Amino acid sequence: MRVEERAAMGLLASMMRSEERQQEYQVRLLRKTMDAQQQSGEQLVQMIEDAGKLLDIRA
Repeated sequence: MRVEERAAMGLLASMMRSEERQQEYQVRLLRKTMDAQQQSGEQLVQMIEDAGKLLDIRA
């Protein structure tokens, strides 16, 4: 293996690690976003259920 090949392989490996880290970051960000949306949805359901209880009492 020549020096140029080692340098090219090192550069390629570095680029692949960088891309892998970026994908891991995107997955973590997506999970956080999904968790936040799920929490918001649960809060909305709770608000609707609470509003429904008040309507049942007055009816």
